[in-house]
Amino acid sequence: MEGRLERLRLLFDDAGFDCMLVTKAENVRYLCGFRGSSGAALVTLDESILITDGRYREQASRETTDWDVRIHTSGIAEAVAKMVPRNTRCGFEVTVSFELYRRLVDSAGDSFSLDPVEGAVESLRALKDSGEIQLMKAAIQCASAAFEEASGMFAEGAVERRLAAELDYRMVLAGADGPAFDTVVASGPNSSLPHSPLTDRRLEAGDLVVVDFGAVKDGYRSDTTRTLLINSSGTDDVRKSEALSAVKAAREAALEALTPGVKALNVDAAARDRLAELGLVEHFTHSLGHGVGLETHEKPTLSAVSDDTLEPGMVFTIEPGVYIEGLGGVRIEDIVLMTPDGPEILT
Repeated sequence: MEGRLERLRLLFDDAGFDCMLVTKAENVRYLCGFRGSSGAALVTLDESILITDGRYREQASRETTDWDVRIHTSGIAEAVAKMVPRNTRCGFEVTVSFELYRRLVDSAGDSFSLDPVEGAVESLRALKDSGEIQLMKAAIQCASAAFEEASGMFAEGAVERRLAAELDYRMVLAGADGPAFDTVVASGPNSSLPHSPLTDRRLEAGDLVVVDFGAVKDGYRSDTTRTLLINSSGTDDVRKSEALSAVKAAREAALEALTPGVKALNVDAAARDRLAELGLVEHFTHSLGHGVGLETHEKPTLSAVSDDTLEPGMVFTIEPGVYIEGLGGVRIEDIVLMTPDGPEILT
């Protein structure tokens, strides 16, 4: 965590404020290591204060280093109002709840001003350090081991809901803290829904099965999607195989476009151009990818309207997909680390 506070404080001058209140749980954890469910970080030019309640007194002292831990008894907003220097401008995250914002305004009165800040800590989180990358690799390993163990269960007669439960169970046995999100097992007609809910449907011969899964390990997450074609000799197999091949080709086109400093929208375009050549681009209905870290979806964004640049240290997904109602869906999702020498596929 060395250097994170210094990088945040460098943003103060550009934003025009004297301190910043960080309330988003992932951002608080990123800055100081605190994992509790109730806490806020107040960062000034010369102080770093973690504010939490009595339940987390011991935990906060264990998880933070060189932070001033203060226990509130009347609420975070009221505690903050006593700590922010008078006649200053205090930035606050736009993700704050309206209730907390209202209480902050009431508590601050005329003693200091509150200025909304969007994406400040998130912009720092987009560039992963070596420790974060190792944690992500550990999460990926948990998920990969679980899928390898469970892959033999994806056969005719297996139930979507039970397959998802098996994956979740095996991720924990492999060392994960739990699944990173609700595991998706979407078979047959359900596979054409990019985020199909789990059902009691049994897998059938000829099904396309989209499996979207990830593990969380020490706060960091993985996100992988694999698509299976259950044994069949039906007339639809050719079209389904073509859809699989097209998505694989789009994936390769995106990976070939990845170089340090490339615009994210250009990588998205490379995948779409390949699918357009194959006559399937209209069935690619979501963005190409997203950052992964303390959250499953974070910066950068890989889409047709993204203004992000892909820099060394960024970790993100490449996940082209094709979804055809009545036939099924295909998605292949890998996690990529951008290095100074180019992309490294982590999954």
